[in-house]
Amino acid sequence: MRYKTINEQNEIFISILKQNIDLMTILEYISKLELPNFYIAAGSIFQTIWNYYDNKPLNFGIKDIDIIYYDSNNISKESEKELEDKIVNHFEKLGLNYEFDVHNEARMHLWKKDNENKSIDQYKNSEDAIDQWIATVHAIGITMKNNEIKVYAPYGLSDIFSKTIRPIKHKANSKELYDKKVASWKSRFENLNIIEW
Repeated sequence: MRYKTINEQNEIFISILKQNIDLMTILEYISKLELPNFYIAAGSIFQTIWNYYDNKPLNFGIKDIDIIYYDSNNISKESEKELEDKIVNHFEKLGLNYEFDVHNEARMHLWKKDNENKSIDQYKNSEDAIDQWIATVHAIGITMKNNEIKVYAPYGLSDIFSKTIRPIKHKANSKELYDKKVASWKSRFENLNIIEW
């Protein structure tokens, strides 16, 4: 799906996301937590768009909800986990039993070291983190300011609309990780345009 201008793409993108009631409920709650530099990001965003154009339920195939924020004043693992538990418990009470993946991007360099034995520089902010994710469709986030949805899409929205999987080659990324993500997306979604690593 192609639109003439970036503004037109953005308007269509947001109008589709607003139809995903669960996603909007989650976004509104997270915005009230006033987390610094927060986004709902990655899969739940671009897959909502894919599902819309495939005429499927908007949450079809969405494995988890990625919530990121950036707090360099508190990079403890415990505070991150406490926040995740708070979010999970809140939505369990509402009957929204999604898997939530909550990360403080200010401590992602520590997480990478502990979990993947990779050495990366500390991200400067949440946008810096999104810029370096594994694929252009994946590098997407929405936030809310003054009840208005804002989109961060450093590589634009065209790949999302056209279901084009394009790698982002940063030093923390690899062909192995990219191929694993592609395989996961192919198992759940049809008619993907895969650009090899």
